[in-house]
Amino acid sequence: HNRARYAIHAIRSVLSIRSDALQLVVHDTSNDSILKDHITDINDCRLCYVHCNEPLSMTENHNQAMALAEGQYICLIGDDDTILPEALEAARWAAIHDVAAIAPEVVVNYAWPDFRSRAFGTAHAGRVYMKRHFGTAGWRFAHPDKLAALSRAALGTDGLPKVYHGLVARSVLQRVQERSGAYFHGTSPDVSGAMGVAEVIDRYVWIDYPLTLPGASAGSNTGRSATKTHTGSLEDDPHTRRFRNLIWPEVLPRFVSVETVWAQAVYSTLMAMQSEALPTYNMPRLYAVCLFKSPSYYRLVYLATKCWSKQQRVSLKTLWLQIIAEYVSVSVAEIWTLAKRVSKPTAAGGRLYRDGIADIAACEQAYRELLREADPRPSLQELLDALGGMH
Repeated sequence: HNRARYAIHAIRSVLSIRSDALQLVVHDTSNDSILKDHITDINDCRLCYVHCNEPLSMTENHNQAMALAEGQYICLIGDDDTILPEALEAARWAAIHDVAAIAPEVVVNYAWPDFRSRAFGTAHAGRVYMKRHFGTAGWRFAHPDKLAALSRAALGTDGLPKVYHGLVARSVLQRVQERSGAYFHGTSPDVSGAMGVAEVIDRYVWIDYPLTLPGASAGSNTGRSATKTHTGSLEDDPHTRRFRNLIWPEVLPRFVSVETVWAQAVYSTLMAMQSEALPTYNMPRLYAVCLFKSPSYYRLVYLATKCWSKQQRVSLKTLWLQIIAEYVSVSVAEIWTLAKRVSKPTAAGGRLYRDGIADIAACEQAYRELLREADPRPSLQELLDALGGMH
């Protein structure tokens, strides 16, 4: 939406992959014609571009894009991201072995030149980062991973099968749509997608190997989070105000933050799917994280706890004892993370990197150069072949 300055390069990057096994779907809700005008110059039958004049929320946009996809496997990315050719290699292997989903770890990522963070300012700008050590994989079971995520308040897609920067069989996403009425629900399509997929599959593959290349730009939610500006009221925030008839459960603190947006998406998805797992959602954990990261919204957190206490028929005192215990746990984890970060005080934090990368389309070459500096590791094909034997 009005982000052609990123999307033009993302489209160019994906279409530079020479394969007829690829389809790129772009659903554009911009109220300008910059990207649309650019698309007219691209003559590639693999590109499916739709410009929608109707104002849509992020989730509505994602749902309409997903309905256009025709591939056997789907990988969802944002307009400042790209995929690597390895994603096609993984999809071919998944099709042969009838794999429902592949969930890669983030091994390599890119910060656009306009990216800023509160801690490091412009230090990340124009950099491609890569982990020094990677190259493992394994089979995982979706149900216990889903329950484990819910016990952590499901704050993100870590530890779940995911369609955002992952691979999911289109047949699996169709099952989600048939059961719940949409591919994605709530205010965060990436978290909703992960939770929906985990609800309908049994096993999936986890892999610590890059299949996509996530980008972070100033205008993205990642960029806003890095500068600590991703908080505000539901009515005024640019992310939530585009939602028509937004349903915000009264047990969730009524303000916008990374954590509350994720929680609303999880709650909405499990409600839409009539999931038996919904009662296992660790609401005290969510309240503790909100208090730790957004203490100025204490009053709204408190009002939500009163609703949860009444709904669960638990005394407010008992609930707050749980919240305090979770708060201590959250604090210890944050201190440990900070201590590890302080031990590597540079912006890179021990990762390999390349500077001066102008856009996402220029990232793959930098990534290939970084691969030559990384520790020895199995190839993607060797990892997948080993998994095939385990299956």
